[in-house]
Amino acid sequence: MKFHFEILIGDRYEATDYLSDDEVHQSLLKMQKQDILKAETGDEYWEDIPDELFELLKTSIEAKNYDFTMARGHLWLNIEIQIDNESNS
Repeated sequence: MKFHFEILIGDRYEATDYLSDDEVHQSLLKMQKQDILKAETGDEYWEDIPDELFELLKTSIEAKNYDFTMARGHLWLNIEIQIDNESNS
């Protein structure tokens, strides 16, 4: 399932428009659940994502399975996450 996340990244008070791919990856590895402003799929939307989805997100980040854009300290992360009930369909 494809997800789109809006995440605060870097210093919350000195927002940046650019970080290298490695800096983004390192920031995402350190990300906490409260850094995620919203998550959405084609038909669902969360401002407080479920813990299970957060763990799946972190696993996909570790594998560098994402693309992103960023501006003013906000990172828009596009990522495909395999959800268990998808494989059972």
